[in-house]
Amino acid sequence: MKIAIQVMVPPYTYQDLDTAIHIAEAALKRGHEVTIFLFADSVLSINSKVKPIRTDRNIPEKMKELAAKGVRIEICGICMDYRGVTEDMIVEGSRPSGLPELASLFANCDRFISLMA
Repeated sequence: MKIAIQVMVPPYTYQDLDTAIHIAEAALKRGHEVTIFLFADSVLSINSKVKPIRTDRNIPEKMKELAAKGVRIEICGICMDYRGVTEDMIVEGSRPSGLPELASLFANCDRFISLMA
């Protein structure tokens, strides 16, 4: 099954990104194909320059691990530009994308999950 997860909220303000990560990990374990599409403020979750305090979770590192396990991570390029995130800042395994790719996800996935807080 192809599962697409869209996240729209900042990574350290709400827990939607944590939910997306947990869903992606569980789906991978069951053999599903997973894509996470980062939209609006959620693009900050792939910023490799983020240095969370020791007691907090390192979301960019978790995103990098997901990508290494086979999760496709698409990032809205316009959202990146708006927030000053450049390609050299994004974690390995993620890639800038856009609305045409998001539309393709809508059309081709079996399940679409939108996390908007």
